[in-house]
Amino acid sequence: MDDHEPFDNEPFDHEPFDHEPFPEMPPESEEPTSSSALTAPPSLSPFPTTLPTSPLIEPIAAGESSHRGVARARRDQRRRTQTEGAGSARIPSPRQLRPAGQFRLPPIKITVNRNLIGIIGAVIFIIVIVIFLGRLRNDPVTSYPNAIWIGTEWTYETHEEGVIGEYARQLRERRIGTIYAWVTWLQPDQTWRGEVNFENVKAFVTQLKRAYPEAIVYGWVGVPTESAPGVTRIDDPELQGQVALFSQRVVDEFGFDGVFINAEPVWDGDQGFLTLLRSVRGTVGLDTPISAALPPDWSPAGATIPVPALITPGTEWAKEYKQSVALLVDQMAVMAYQSGLTTPEDYSQWVSYQVQVYGNMIAELNTDVEILVGIPTYPAEPPGHDPAVENITSAVVGVRSGMIALGDAARYVAGVAIYADWETDDDEWRTYQQTWLDGQ
Repeated sequence: MDDHEPFDNEPFDHEPFDHEPFPEMPPESEEPTSSSALTAPPSLSPFPTTLPTSPLIEPIAAGESSHRGVARARRDQRRRTQTEGAGSARIPSPRQLRPAGQFRLPPIKITVNRNLIGIIGAVIFIIVIVIFLGRLRNDPVTSYPNAIWIGTEWTYETHEEGVIGEYARQLRERRIGTIYAWVTWLQPDQTWRGEVNFENVKAFVTQLKRAYPEAIVYGWVGVPTESAPGVTRIDDPELQGQVALFSQRVVDEFGFDGVFINAEPVWDGDQGFLTLLRSVRGTVGLDTPISAALPPDWSPAGATIPVPALITPGTEWAKEYKQSVALLVDQMAVMAYQSGLTTPEDYSQWVSYQVQVYGNMIAELNTDVEILVGIPTYPAEPPGHDPAVENITSAVVGVRSGMIALGDAARYVAGVAIYADWETDDDEWRTYQQTWLDGQ
């Protein structure tokens, strides 16, 4: 992730304590280009910057728990949808008259009414179609639990159907059923980056859904929450409305199954982020899935795990704030990397902690929000990320350890999310197969 281009194509300075954690961004180009011409992803550092030693924002309002009812309504509606039509229509077998012994029925002369025959045939045809569609609806579609971030090399470029088909085959083989596909990010002037490529994005979604209809494809939208270091903009109602309306376009116009909101940095208790998510929910509706990229607890206070020495202690989200977010989304992608730790063992323990904290938090809500744990495959970004420390092997050790510790609550952890497709080489895919897939 070199040559980061968050705002103006200038390399972004990755000083961990001078910049907030910003959204990762894939390689981008304003005009469609060949794969060979793409640069490394303009990823903004998820590493904390000016880290507070005391809360920046007032605690969550007491009324926040009212959103629990909204989540329950969504959950109940989804469950009703899943149970509708559970039974299949059945056509009763017609009785057959069979003469006993040598008795023969007298000949019966029947006048054929062609109109009646046509009506009966049409009714039978409709019944057969209803039964067929009912079976399609009731048979569950296999959807693999793991996820991946994909960038402009897929969404901004044109591809032959065969290329997309081969990519879909690879995703299935790797049990990746959730795709975060790059769309755009909101620039400081509140315009959307890369609009010239939006038609290519739509074409890609159509192609991928045709090749891989069982996948859940999210439109990945980046929202840097500051207009300048330390100057927040996420609480601006105009920005919130703009993101919400664009999220609706992502689903209705671009054809994505849902929207993936990648807003960074978000500090504990930030009400602007909650309002943003409410606004998105209001435009996309209850039935459209919303996923959000969420930070790990960088240096949790009082935790008996290794924490990075350079990050201010207590840089974390309170459980109540995590739950407020959980009640507004369908999926939480925890970015469990850029820890700043220096040994694989310490990093594994740190990842295990993130899995446990988020899993137990969801279990307390007893809601159907799912958790995906982000694991890294990108090059070194010191001091936050060292691939010798943070890699698929050490991340998977942490995820498995956390799931074991969760017990029954491990059911909320759907899988892992690989960051990122454009950085993962063949050796890393083999490691993913051996350490994660083969152990499931």
